[in-house]
Amino acid sequence: MQLPLDLILLLAAALVGHAAPPTCYSRMLGMRKEIKNSIENLQAEQFTKRCVAKLPDLHIDIHNSCVMLKMRSYLHAVEKMTDRRCQDMLQPTVRLIRRLYIIMVVPCKAELVFMTNNCRALRRTASMTI
Repeated sequence: MQLPLDLILLLAAALVGHAAPPTCYSRMLGMRKEIKNSIENLQAEQFTKRCVAKLPDLHIDIHNSCVMLKMRSYLHAVEKMTDRRCQDMLQPTVRLIRRLYIIMVVPCKAELVFMTNNCRALRRTASMTI
C-alpha cells in the first residue's frame, strides 16, 4: 500500500513542527499562562486563598513595559509576608515568576517588544484575561 505524496508531506511537516524548539516569545507566553493557572489554583484553595488575598493582583502582559516592575513588586510582597506557611505555599508560583523575569531580562531581551507603557492596565485583577 502506497501513501499519497500529499499525506507523506503533511505527516513530515507535523513531525518537524513539533521538533522545532520554542522561541523566546512562545516560551514567555507559555510561562505567562502557567503563572496565571498557578495563581488561579492558589485562589481556589481555602488556605492559599487567604495568602493570595494579601498580595497585589498580578496581571502579566509581556507587551507592557511595566510588567517587569509589576513582577518585582509581587515578588517583593511575597518576601515581606510574615506568615511563613503562606510563603512556603507560594514558592512554586514565585519560582515561575522569577524564571519568567530572568528569561525576559537576559536571553529573550532581544525578542521582547513592548507595545505599551500603561502601568494602569496592569492594576486590573488577575482574574481578567492575560
